[in-house]
Amino acid sequence: MKKVFQKTNRSNTLLLILFSMVGQSLLAQMPGRSMSPPEFNAIEKARIITYDTEKVIKKLKITEDSISKEVSMHLATYNSEMDNLLLLHSQTLRDLENEFDRNVKIAMQKRDRSQMNGVKNKIKEIIPPIRYEVSKHEKVLNEAFKNILTEKQFKKWLKYQKQHNPSSTNL
Repeated sequence: MKKVFQKTNRSNTLLLILFSMVGQSLLAQMPGRSMSPPEFNAIEKARIITYDTEKVIKKLKITEDSISKEVSMHLATYNSEMDNLLLLHSQTLRDLENEFDRNVKIAMQKRDRSQMNGVKNKIKEIIPPIRYEVSKHEKVLNEAFKNILTEKQFKKWLKYQKQHNPSSTNL
């Protein structure tokens, strides 16, 4: 009798664990539960970033002082241009983030994604021109680095740059 009870107890325990796991997964998939609103960072989407000069020099393994000073000078110029772009567009980007957040909350409450269409169009209107300005400055920086750095260092720079550019495949 004791053996039968232990076997039944184990199978009941296994069934209980199985049903609780299935129940949790079903609850997690229910609409409206544990859905967090998507985050939108307009500065990242516009790809306005600055580089840490010391980290870049260390990453590229630049040992010569003259090259190090040139790289620092070009990075300082680039960072300054990014700061200017940020200053110029900060209010617009902040307003865009606020509108996005407000519309996401409304869309989640009403469970209607059509609320987001206006914001998506506005993002597509505002972000690409800023990205274009950023890409012009990146091209200038890359051309300068291409002339200063060795081929190996320049490849490392491009890889570093790619890693530090936020992923912005979709607007």
